[in-house]
Amino acid sequence: MNKKNSFVFSILMILLGSVSAQELAKKYDQGLSKMKNNDYLGAIADFSSIIKQSAYYYDAYLQRASCYEQIKKYDLALSDYNMAIEKNPDFHEAYYARGILYLNIKKDEVKALSDLKNAIVIKANYSPALLSLADLYKQQKNYNQAIATYSKVIAINPNQMQAYFGRALAYRQIEQKKEAVNDLDKTIRINNTNVEAYRERAELHTEMGKYVEAIRDYSKVIDLNAKTKEILAQRADIYYLTKQYQLALADYNDLINNFKVKSPEYYAKRGVCYTSLGDSLTAQKEFTKALALNRSDYKIYIYRAENAVKMNKFTSAIADYKRAIELNPKAWDTYFSRAKAYMEAKKYDLAIEDWNVVLKKNNKNAEAYFMRGSCKDKLNDRDGACQDLQRAANFQHQEAINIVNKYCK
Repeated sequence: MNKKNSFVFSILMILLGSVSAQELAKKYDQGLSKMKNNDYLGAIADFSSIIKQSAYYYDAYLQRASCYEQIKKYDLALSDYNMAIEKNPDFHEAYYARGILYLNIKKDEVKALSDLKNAIVIKANYSPALLSLADLYKQQKNYNQAIATYSKVIAINPNQMQAYFGRALAYRQIEQKKEAVNDLDKTIRINNTNVEAYRERAELHTEMGKYVEAIRDYSKVIDLNAKTKEILAQRADIYYLTKQYQLALADYNDLINNFKVKSPEYYAKRGVCYTSLGDSLTAQKEFTKALALNRSDYKIYIYRAENAVKMNKFTSAIADYKRAIELNPKAWDTYFSRAKAYMEAKKYDLAIEDWNVVLKKNNKNAEAYFMRGSCKDKLNDRDGACQDLQRAANFQHQEAINIVNKYCK
């Protein structure tokens, strides 16, 4: 008998000493059954009895450690994992379980990484350890290594949903959006109720400008009874961006009325929806509600001013443009809009002042030259008007060209 067989024989003799191997196996199965029924204290008693009778029954250490984790006695669990590995240095499940404890409870990524790698060295195709190792690489922002490890898991099991999902997240971090979407497609194919996969894919589709697909995915999340204010807001914003104002309005209404979100942004966007749908009066009320919540957002004043212009309330529009300019003097396009409102109100001298600002910012703006020329014409400054109209014509402004040819030659 060689030394190895002699050692194994000695172990068997110990196991068969005071109690038979069958009795230990029966006690072990009894412990597993108690674990399954969440009777962790009873299971611990059974596994402790096995260990007391046979210190080399290393599976009992592993299962007792798992029970200790369930009742949050983590130091005792760690001690048992250590003993299981000491009794059997090739115990890949124990390395894996200890690695997860180090990772999730002890927050020791170095030891976790070592244990997960050891589990894989012992059993190269051990998917749980590979998957957790890939997750850890992703957590450490080692995305290429994570992708490679997720790919190993997928090679072992092409239906491993978590691996596709994890790899998709890693691809997204390195801006490989097409690959990320492909993996999310596979994740959803395996489980078509995976809310997180739909949400991630919706965000990617939004980033890629695929708004139809993004809306479809956000809607699927909502259909799966996972509607949150964040999901609803993201879908609403895409409807708004793509000028589907009736649908956007419905989602913003849901956010404000049902989720009780008092957001000046949503009131303002709801106002824009009403404006676009031809209900300027309601829109004006929405903009006023938005400003009651935030009087420092110049864009809301602009929205309300533009809506006032549609209602021919030029004095109100000019006042809101003035406030917007006070809040953001560098927004030269607001001067452009206010100048047009001044023109509608027949305040041509004030309009000219704003056109001057616009042209100081952009001296190649054909429309601004044309408008300023029109104002000068209204003030009977024919020479000044023709000079501005000629400048507009030089930038191929067709209406200016026609007027110059007819009246300024």
